Amino acid sequence: MKQVSGNQQNEILIKAVYIFLFFLLSLSFLAQTKKGSKDSPKQAAVVTPTQAPVSKTINIKHANSLSFDQNKSNAKVLTGNVICEHDGAILNCDSALIYDGESKMQATGHIVITKGDSITVTGDKLFYDGKTKLAALENNVKCVEKDMTLTTNHLTFDVGNSIANYYDGGTIVNKENTLTSTIGHYYSATKDLAFHYDVVLTNPDYKMKSDTLRYNTITKTCFFLGPSIIISKTDYIYCENGYYDTNKELGQFSVNALLVTSQQKLTGDSLFFDRNTKVGRAFRNVRLIDTSQKSIIFGGYAEFKEKRSEALVTINPIYARIVDKDTLFIAADTLYHRDLDSVDNFLNAYHHVKIFKNDLQARADSASMNTKDSLLQLFKNPILWSNRSQATAKLIKIYLGKNTVNGFKLESNAFLIQQADTVAQDKYNQLSGRSIEGLIRRDTIRKVIILGNAEAVYYVKNKNAMAGLNKTKCTEINMWFKNEDIDRVTLKPEVDGVITPIKDVDPETTKIKGFNWQYDKRPKSRQELHLQKRSPEIKQRELKH
Repeated sequence: MKQVSGNQQNEILIKAVYIFLFFLLSLSFLAQTKKGSKDSPKQAAVVTPTQAPVSKTINIKHANSLSFDQNKSNAKVLTGNVICEHDGAILNCDSALIYDGESKMQATGHIVITKGDSITVTGDKLFYDGKTKLAALENNVKCVEKDMTLTTNHLTFDVGNSIANYYDGGTIVNKENTLTSTIGHYYSATKDLAFHYDVVLTNPDYKMKSDTLRYNTITKTCFFLGPSIIISKTDYIYCENGYYDTNKELGQFSVNALLVTSQQKLTGDSLFFDRNTKVGRAFRNVRLIDTSQKSIIFGGYAEFKEKRSEALVTINPIYARIVDKDTLFIAADTLYHRDLDSVDNFLNAYHHVKIFKNDLQARADSASMNTKDSLLQLFKNPILWSNRSQATAKLIKIYLGKNTVNGFKLESNAFLIQQADTVAQDKYNQLSGRSIEGLIRRDTIRKVIILGNAEAVYYVKNKNAMAGLNKTKCTEINMWFKNEDIDRVTLKPEVDGVITPIKDVDPETTKIKGFNWQYDKRPKSRQELHLQKRSPEIKQRELKH
């Protein structure tokens, strides 16, 4: 045996110590690694940004032939009954080029893309990017899902999210509806379609035109997001925002909403319309325009029935119509309007009726007007004013010509009062009887006829100066006016009136029984028509709408 020196023994011992220490450190490291792996399994599964998963490759399921020529192209060439699959989507075509390294594909001829059992896309040409899952199809493109078919010449189809887009014109057919537009998007997950520019939806009963429209194939509801119009044989609707349920045939419209029928137009901040019942409702800033009679009803709420061409308007409603180059305003708590035909229509006004025209004003509990008879009637404590005159009776009839007021009739307890002088405003001409008829020309009373228990108290003038007071009672009195002053009087039977000189007139004896001058109640402007106190029911209705 070879003898080892002392120095060599020391070197061997040191190496042995190093080996032993390295072995202990290795065991410690392995133990910590196992412990860390057991205690923190999620940390072991962390993928760093450089380790992002690579998209699935395009799988070839079938082809009649497959070739590859690296000198000509780096793509696989497939021909004849080609079937490929990528991430759950199946593609059929006549021929295809597949670029494995880029996960891209080009295909031509009888292209069919199916995803699940719900959606199918067909076309003549295809470019598909497997990384983005976007397919661009050209020529005779169709996207079919259940009863909906989309056709276009250029379509982008997001295979992963089942979203179809076209930007160069397309048509969608769904049972009775056909829709065309320049730009369209279909979201299969939510069954929503969005359209832009030249949007037209055609139905056997109506046609829609819009700038921007959204449609849901499940609810069959259209949402308008721009200027839109719905046209039918009997009416059309315009709005710039709203929706229309094509299944239930009803909708809500806003922003310049307008419903137009053969004789009327209805507008409001918000408009509802049911095409089945032909009933419409309008809220806030309502206007009902009668095109045949050139009249308008303003209000806060309206309910319109197209079949009967009738409307009920509430919340401070006002009726306006052109009469004799002026406007006749009628206000009430509620207005009911109906068109019977282009000539005959009528208006009913209920409670707190006020009427204003520059030369004629009135108040009553209720009123009615018929255009065929050109008759306006005032009921329950009516009062009529015209310039310096006031008329009262149980019933007041006002005869309206086509463009002017022709006359009036006071029935039962008729009483007509006129200020005899604009300076001496405490002097009044008074006429009373069972009835009084008046003839109006150029906005002034020209003649009145008092019938039954006729009684007259009027001032006699001599060269525009008051000479005395005449008191007369008989069966019938006919009185003519000139420049709003009494011009002449005839009596039946003829009787001699009692004329009291003006200096001997006692103011206490100048009033006929029932005299009640109420000129302070006269509406002085159109703005005063709704300045009355309203009932709690009316206030509650206003708050509701």
